[in-house]
Amino acid sequence: MAKKQDILLIEDVLKLGNMGDVVKVAPGYARNYLFTHSLAKPADGAAKRQIDVLREKAAKNEGEREVKAIAQKKSFENLTIQVPARVAHEIELFGSIGTKEIVAALAKSGIEVDGKQIHLAEKIHRLGAYQVEVKLHKKVSVTVRVEVVNSDPNAASLADTLAAYEAEKVAKAAAAKAAKEAGGAAPADEAKADDKADAPKGDKAEKSAKGDKKADAAKGDKKADAAKGGKSDKPAKKQKA
Repeated sequence: MAKKQDILLIEDVLKLGNMGDVVKVAPGYARNYLFTHSLAKPADGAAKRQIDVLREKAAKNEGEREVKAIAQKKSFENLTIQVPARVAHEIELFGSIGTKEIVAALAKSGIEVDGKQIHLAEKIHRLGAYQVEVKLHKKVSVTVRVEVVNSDPNAASLADTLAAYEAEKVAKAAAAKAAKEAGGAAPADEAKADDKADAPKGDKAEKSAKGDKKADAAKGDKKADAAKGGKSDKPAKKQKA
């Protein structure tokens, strides 16, 4: 990796520095962008002699920008911008909404800002209302309400869409809870049913056992009678010698 080089900013560069600052950047970035757009120059001896002059000019420009930002902030008061988007399912979007779409929506309201001034933590993927910070100056920021709405002209309003979505969520949660409670009660009911089913079986088993005992007793009596019947009352014949 090439060593970074010192450059002198002769204009303010967002997220890099202000006029008169000496900063380190990659040589390619300096050569291909900063130098070609007259935003900086190499920080050699001759350039460094301009530092005080540039910093004085930068301080003056900074004051002017702050005043301008404070005046511009008034145009954001009670401002709500709408960004239309295609809906994929319920409130989920096709794609997402980023700084580019917000800048375009602000431009339609007559407010010109740079995309780098929009501070969006992450891209927006759902319909809804969002609070987005716009940094007009390092000392001046404002929050704008951004409503991401369905681009379909026949769609319900954002408020009605969100209300219907929340109602459906509540209904689904209640149904899931009811199903869970019903599922928890089922085993106890089944146990009671099993007890009832086992009771008749027990009675039948007891009756069956008593029947078996009676049958065994009857068989015993028959055997005893048979044994008695087998004995003869007549004396046995004597065998001839």
